Amino acid sequence: MVSSLLNDAGSRQALMVEIAQDSVQVSVLSADGKPVTWAHRDGKSAEVPSDLAYVDQATFDVSKFNISDVGGLFRAAASMSGSEEHQSLTIVDYSGGEVVMSVSTLPESRTVFFTPDGALLEVLNFDAPGGIANGIKEAIGPQLTVYSVTVQSDQGAWVDYPGDEDGTTVRRTRTAKVPVTTNIRNETSSLPVFVAAKIRPDAVWRVVDAVRGPSDVPEDAKWSVIIEDREKTGVPRMYFTIGSKSMQTDLNGTVIG
Repeated sequence: MVSSLLNDAGSRQALMVEIAQDSVQVSVLSADGKPVTWAHRDGKSAEVPSDLAYVDQATFDVSKFNISDVGGLFRAAASMSGSEEHQSLTIVDYSGGEVVMSVSTLPESRTVFFTPDGALLEVLNFDAPGGIANGIKEAIGPQLTVYSVTVQSDQGAWVDYPGDEDGTTVRRTRTAKVPVTTNIRNETSSLPVFVAAKIRPDAVWRVVDAVRGPSDVPEDAKWSVIIEDREKTGVPRMYFTIGSKSMQTDLNGTVIG
């Protein structure tokens, strides 16, 4: 049905796809650059009114998303959100060109996100080695150089880097249950950029694990680290706050000062 509606709409590149138990809807860009929506409802397919506005969202090839078993996606989402009321699967540019597949409900419960192959988006624990590594990797994404990388054990990971337009800074954030979101700020940073590949997530965890427990810092203390070259030496450092303790280390986790 999605394929049929795309044919009716005259495009294979979608702006948005919505699938519910009893309806399917697709939106594409028309030849004049305006959104056009086609839907299949009550056994009929037709162009329908839509309040979807085009503000440079990414278009996408629906065939890159596994929607061969929507019922299975709905069941998986219900097990995570605790609700199966009026479920709707949506594929759309979620933030900053990142096209995401998700299932939501009415009344609204937790939105459940999926990878393009239909697997549940991994829920990350930022107080564990794997969560730190995956969170940093996803937040950095394709960026080669960054201003700073931050991890908070109870929040997530985010990265700041120069925007494409002069005078802008981009922040990419990955939280535990939500895929990467992008925010562009009309401001610049005084920090120099550094090569993101130099960051060692294993060293971050090693420092946290060494400080908590053996000292006066509780084993379950919250912590954060900011990785940046704030001294402008050409070499970034890691600035930790672990419980009530603050410290700085090199990228290998060796304490400085």
